[in-house]
Amino acid sequence: MAQYQLVEKHTIEHHNEYYEVRTTQDSDQPKSLFFTTNDENLEDVAAAVMADHLPGAKHWTVIPHRKDD
Repeated sequence: MAQYQLVEKHTIEHHNEYYEVRTTQDSDQPKSLFFTTNDENLEDVAAAVMADHLPGAKHWTVIPHRKDD
């Protein structure tokens, strides 16, 4: 079971590393969810996030974000 925590967009600056899962369907308005995780299999975690929060989305991509020093 994937372990993750959703992160609000306005609080992402408090995290050293977080991930964004963004819908890539044919839509003018892509949706994004931000999350943190310690799991190694990022694709499985992203799939769990999408299944839990945007179950209708069929196409999505994961974008890692890291703070630069």
